[in-house]
Amino acid sequence: MTDLERKLAEALRGQAGEVTPNLDTAWAEQQRRQQRAPRRRRVAVWGAPLAAVLVVLTSVSIATQVNTTVPPPPPQPATQPGQELVLAKPLISPPMEHPGEPKALTDFAGQTDAWTSYAVDAVDTGGHPLLCIEALPKGATHGSADSSFGIESPSCVPVSSSPVRAGYVGKNGGPLPEGKAVYLVDPAVRQLRLYDAAGDLSQAKAVGTLGADRLFLADVNPSLPPVRFDVS
Repeated sequence: MTDLERKLAEALRGQAGEVTPNLDTAWAEQQRRQQRAPRRRRVAVWGAPLAAVLVVLTSVSIATQVNTTVPPPPPQPATQPGQELVLAKPLISPPMEHPGEPKALTDFAGQTDAWTSYAVDAVDTGGHPLLCIEALPKGATHGSADSSFGIESPSCVPVSSSPVRAGYVGKNGGPLPEGKAVYLVDPAVRQLRLYDAAGDLSQAKAVGTLGADRLFLADVNPSLPPVRFDVS
């Protein structure tokens, strides 16, 4: 073989090595790919249920927050007019001395008869002034306990030094009918304005004097009695 033939043969063997695939390398690569595929499938199998559980837990958490949220308080009036109206609790038929002349307030119908509500100034056995409300048959200004309307007549309220000395809000079965209220105020007061918890106004009307003080009668909301007042 000449030198030219030998060189040509060596070149052909080198090209054949480049073209011929490396079977060992290809087989190893195929094995690696087959091993990676199951791992991906296992991740997918576990990942889907885990994602569903996270969605459920998130929904429950949001629902719990919504259900446990404290609702905002109801809107209140922007301003609270006047000042707080504080009235003493009425006393039913307390011992009284020296009752004054009764002042008629309003008429109302009982089950069988017509009645009149009266305001009376009196003092208790200790000499403390009282505003008393009683109901008697219409046309009568005085009567015994048996002639009074209901078991709460008379009802008496201690008198204070406030501009509104005392007051009584009417009630079913009381000596003043429901929807009415009477107030004893300082003699210098010319106007008495009353406000309920919603801020609504009730204008009181002067109906005379009782002792040294003035007497006012008002129409009020039975379910929302006055809680604040203003005088002028």
